[in-house]
Amino acid sequence: MPRLIDHEERDREIAEAALRVLARDGLAGLSVRNVAAEAGIATASLRRAFPEQDALRRFCLEHIRQNATRRIERVRGDGRMAVLAVLEELLPLDEERRIELTAHLQLGALALSSGQLRPVLLEFNAAIRELCVRLIAELERAGELRAGADAPAEADRLHALVDGVALHLLWEDGPEERRQAVGVLAAHLDGLR
Repeated sequence: MPRLIDHEERDREIAEAALRVLARDGLAGLSVRNVAAEAGIATASLRRAFPEQDALRRFCLEHIRQNATRRIERVRGDGRMAVLAVLEELLPLDEERRIELTAHLQLGALALSSGQLRPVLLEFNAAIRELCVRLIAELERAGELRAGADAPAEADRLHALVDGVALHLLWEDGPEERRQAVGVLAAHLDGLR
């Protein structure tokens, strides 16, 4: 009797292997052969699923987006504490998120010159911007946004801040730097009151 394949689990394993390859070896290392070896599956099997490099790259970005969405959806509560918890999910505060951000930046650099990858990255960026809009709206709903604040401008600032803090954590990653990064976001949210 043939073994049943859990396609969802297999896809997750392939995506995580591809992200590890990207984070460790960069774009030059992202090949079907290297990902197959990292995932422990046959190269021919992976090549059937991803006949071209751009398909594998888009798959990686979609996996990163899905993981971030899943983590964010698990956040409970409301007001400032919930907003801070959501923002923390966008930071590389653990190895999984560090690998995701490193892979995202590798693919982002390629998207500057890739007509197929650029729209995917722009959509990803727009989703983070929209999340920031919703977070500012949550602060406003909870009475934690100062009266007369320009909500769209605050969402843009929040987006830029979280992107910048995340990038800094890639260069300087230690317990103190992680605490400081969360502290910067918390102080910004306090300044919005």
